[in-house]
Amino acid sequence: MVIKASVIIANNLAHWSFPKQVLGPGLEVIVVNNGINEPGNPCRARNYGARKAKGKYLVFLDNDVTVKKGFLNKAINYLDQHPKVGAGLLKLLRSGTNKFDSAGELITANGFLVERARRAEDQGQFDKADKIFSGKGAGLVIRKEVFNRIGGFDENYVYYWEEPDLLWRVWQAGYEVRFLWMAKAYHDYGTKLKPIPKQPAAGQVYLACRNQLMTIIKNAQKYRLRMLFWVSLSWLGLEIMFVIKGKWQQAWAIERAWWWLLRHWPKQQAKGDDQWLKQVMIKQDWQWYLGKCLAYISGKEF
Repeated sequence: MVIKASVIIANNLAHWSFPKQVLGPGLEVIVVNNGINEPGNPCRARNYGARKAKGKYLVFLDNDVTVKKGFLNKAINYLDQHPKVGAGLLKLLRSGTNKFDSAGELITANGFLVERARRAEDQGQFDKADKIFSGKGAGLVIRKEVFNRIGGFDENYVYYWEEPDLLWRVWQAGYEVRFLWMAKAYHDYGTKLKPIPKQPAAGQVYLACRNQLMTIIKNAQKYRLRMLFWVSLSWLGLEIMFVIKGKWQQAWAIERAWWWLLRHWPKQQAKGDDQWLKQVMIKQDWQWYLGKCLAYISGKEF
């Protein structure tokens, strides 16, 4: 039987298995367990799974995502009919609700990601295969040929911003990234099953700061200096706020991120024209930026 798509799951739980009964014909599942995923590097685990995959399409799911039988059929048909679409995001809803976890992200000229469906109810308003800049790795589909061509996930990232980095490179390779609304998945994140932490841990702050800046350095072209300026300024502001709140570990994590970047400045940087970026760019006012900053500091959802 020809394998059409490979479902790859990076698993860091001791007792967990994927319900294979949801898979239809032409699908395989590859669960990368602790031995390969040690010490908790989803990027490394996903790349390992991709090397083992036999399918034309790679489908990356998190182990806190549930799906129903036949969930991929329409998405695969869409991709078969649209060869210029190199990757896409599944419609991610929060488990047990009809609220969006993600309908994809756009990007501002200042280098910040903007959720298209922030906490919105799914009423069909996003049921269109729109172009998106990025999306969550909890439900990501990419052509294996494209994945191999662009080098897969950057394993230096571990987690945070690994999806924008990957999908930025998909766009740069001449492909589009689309919202695959016809394929639905349910994500535990942000629910009672997996609440959002009220305060980011120092390790999370470190990776978020380092990886956002590294993604811009590696991939941005025309907007590189502008993005670096505003993103660096925002992290400086967050560091000051952490100090004021007495969150010394989080503040020091931002310092460590900057020092790491200075010591390991990415050697490979994109060159050429990035006019395509305007297709997935959005403008936001100062109130949006302030709200995002305050939400990050307070631990509240934005």
